[in-house]
Amino acid sequence: MSECTVQITHERPASDKYAQASTSWPLWDSTTHEDGSGKFHFAYNGDYTTERTYICSGSATLTPDDGSDPVHIRAGDAVWFHHGFSCEWAVHEPMTKRYQYFGADGAIKTPAAIACDDCGVDCEKESYLVGGEEDLCPQCYAKRGGTGGEHQRMGVAVVVEEEVEARPKKKAKTT
Repeated sequence: MSECTVQITHERPASDKYAQASTSWPLWDSTTHEDGSGKFHFAYNGDYTTERTYICSGSATLTPDDGSDPVHIRAGDAVWFHHGFSCEWAVHEPMTKRYQYFGADGAIKTPAAIACDDCGVDCEKESYLVGGEEDLCPQCYAKRGGTGGEHQRMGVAVVVEEEVEARPKKKAKTT
């Protein structure tokens, strides 16, 4: 069995220093998550090395796709999700968490404005919006069959102009 790629600090609760540092990070709220059920799959495949989180409230069980044992997280935990980790979330009590993305050097990494939901590459310059929710880079869109998506550039739909049929040239009059 492969090593689990989610880590919970040995401190429970997390250190005061960690909790304080997280106060400026964006806030995620499970009650506003797209499907609303509290049960969803998530793959940590963005353009970062780790997503570091501080669980402010609630509890959940994460079941890793790699077959590792489920991980139970709750208010006060510090959790680091490493790139490539994927799991099923089951939120037991509505959860809020602070999160931030970090690069391999440990510095905060600003995520791409639009990242491919399959491979994580920055695809803001050109992407396909599929099902109103998923952004795919051209390569991943093609791998999925290349149909049913809205072609976008910089997050805006590309307007396809209809090709105008070439008109035959008029013959010059001869006298």
